Amino acid sequence: MDKDNIPSTVKLRSEMELSNKIIDALCYSYQGVYYVNLATGQVRSYRMARFVRDKFGEQFASGDYETHIYNFVRNAVYREDQELFEPILTISNLRKIFSRQMAYSFNYRTFTNDEIHYAQAEVLKVLDSNDELVMAFKSMDKQQQLREKHYENERKIVKAMGHQLNDVARGPLLNIIEQSKAAKEASRRNEEISEYMDIIRRDGERLLGILNLIFSEENTDRDKIEETIMKLGSHDRDDV
Repeated sequence: MDKDNIPSTVKLRSEMELSNKIIDALCYSYQGVYYVNLATGQVRSYRMARFVRDKFGEQFASGDYETHIYNFVRNAVYREDQELFEPILTISNLRKIFSRQMAYSFNYRTFTNDEIHYAQAEVLKVLDSNDELVMAFKSMDKQQQLREKHYENERKIVKAMGHQLNDVARGPLLNIIEQSKAAKEASRRNEEISEYMDIIRRDGERLLGILNLIFSEENTDRDKIEETIMKLGSHDRDDV
């Protein structure tokens, strides 16, 4: 063996071992792991997700990358999310992305037996190679369930807060409106007092309308509540 080639051979072996360790680590936490060679356009499976094997059989174990990814996107990815795959749908697109970065990831949805599932795709360069990539896919269903549970808890909190504030504020507001109407009837001969009563009644009715809007059964979103309150504040500035 040429002694001059020993360091490069050792470096190559070291890089291959590191690449295998990276792939093994991905296989531990991702349901689907694939090696893609941009120079040949070929893909090889290290681990295949069960639903992919059930839907497509063993054809995704190896073969032409663009053919496989196209079939997967068109036949397994939720229609509204298919455009998310455009940046990685062809070898040329992959080359563009990885000419300026080392990794690329996004979340998407798949459909299996008329059920929607959530997933994440991760594409990584293999060390410093410009022609070798690893694609990894994992389920995000549990994370989505946690998000939905968190949203449901938030919705319940907002609803409870709305009922509480509604109970506290509705009585005084109704009283303002009724008292202003009574005062207006008693002060018909005094235009200035009548004008004040109009303002009180108008503001009371506006506040009641705001409460009805914020705490309607259809509105359980904190952002919408805050937006409505901001609009109320802008009305107050307009009246100044």
